[in-house]
Amino acid sequence: MKKSKLIGLLAKLDGYQWRSLEVFVQSPYHNTNAEIVSLFQYLHTAWQDGLPDNSLDREVAYTRLFPGVAYQYQHLNQLMSNLLKLAENWLAWQRLEKDQALLENLKAQELLKLQLDKHFRQAVRAADRAMEKDPLTSEQYYHRYKLKDLEEQQFISRRLRQHDSTLQRASDALDDFFALQKLRYLCEMLNRQRLIPQSYRFTFAESLQQHLEGQGLADKPLLELYFQLFLMLSDEDGSSELFNRYVSLFSQYNCLLGQDEARVLLYYAINFCIGRIREGDRAYAVELFNLYNQGIEERILLENETLSPWTYKNMVKLGLNLQRYGWVEQFVKAYAAYLPEPQKEDALHYNLAELYFAQEQYHEALTQLRQVEFSDIHYNLGSKALLAKIYYEQGEWDTLESLLSAFRVFLRRNKDISAKVKAPYVNFVNFLSATLRRLPENYQGLIQKIRGEKAINNRDWLLRQLEP
Repeated sequence: MKKSKLIGLLAKLDGYQWRSLEVFVQSPYHNTNAEIVSLFQYLHTAWQDGLPDNSLDREVAYTRLFPGVAYQYQHLNQLMSNLLKLAENWLAWQRLEKDQALLENLKAQELLKLQLDKHFRQAVRAADRAMEKDPLTSEQYYHRYKLKDLEEQQFISRRLRQHDSTLQRASDALDDFFALQKLRYLCEMLNRQRLIPQSYRFTFAESLQQHLEGQGLADKPLLELYFQLFLMLSDEDGSSELFNRYVSLFSQYNCLLGQDEARVLLYYAINFCIGRIREGDRAYAVELFNLYNQGIEERILLENETLSPWTYKNMVKLGLNLQRYGWVEQFVKAYAAYLPEPQKEDALHYNLAELYFAQEQYHEALTQLRQVEFSDIHYNLGSKALLAKIYYEQGEWDTLESLLSAFRVFLRRNKDISAKVKAPYVNFVNFLSATLRRLPENYQGLIQKIRGEKAINNRDWLLRQLEP
């Protein structure tokens, strides 16, 4: 049962969602089978206990649901299937309750079929009002097109031989919806090509660009944002002017955007900066820092009040590189609480250790590292590398040699670490060991090797130890 689709869905729910689903399952409008309610209540209790394996054993569950009855696999399977369908239907109901524009759009479609013109027009007006109140999202362009298309269908049904603007409005709304959706695909294609060597067919790109350049987009903020993003990503020279224009537009329109839409658009700018930095343009480090800071302060980068551990770590690293130590300390302590529960403590202590190391407070850094429990392999590896740097800076050569030897064995024997993650640490250990063995007059060759190695952790720190 634990690997079933039903448990996979239920495990994603929080307490509020469980209560909402319980009302849905117990409603006679949605379910009249008392056995399904019993199964739901049993699984809710199991969820409250952390979904232990013994509770999710099929035969154990069936015995507790139907005491004294012989286990029937097909019976339980049918109950689970029916509960899964109810849970999936509940998800759709949840969406309708939250999206008034979608609800009114669907109502308008059904009212038009019944030829209830007054009711239809009222639903259209309600949908328009809902979209005006809601934050900007890509889906609104689709909703707006569907409404205009329904208005055109209504005009056709009336069989009037007179001029009417509904056809033109429907056509224009379709153009805007197509343009926005196509731009979203084009931008993602351009973004992925920067990360993964693959090719895409950029159909309609040139004609779409010509179409959009020939009209004003000031009254269509989301379309204007994606068009400017497309221009920025498609520019092979990486123009700072296009980047600045996009960031300026984002700051201007951000207050109008839904959080999910804003997060996507902000990450495009962040990834663009990261790409430029990797290509050697360090000037984008300050831009990247500002974007991350904006995303945190305006809570754009918080998803369901949770901050990605990678975003947290990247912000700390960036702040340290820019020597903004006061900001880093404040950020680390304030936002560790927003990380996923299993990583909060390790992330807090590890990143404080990184901060104290950067400030040459090695004793304080060691104190923080001793509190890292290594529950995450990335913090485990990072802590070992940081410990090696501390020993080097303190001149504890024998201790460092022992640590590097143990680290090398750990990397070789641990089969759970992917080759991509392992390689940079292996190279760090090898180059640091070589630094200990080489005489200063032989450093130049080692420097060239470190600079030429693609996968290596702490490259800049290693080079600082070797360069005069």
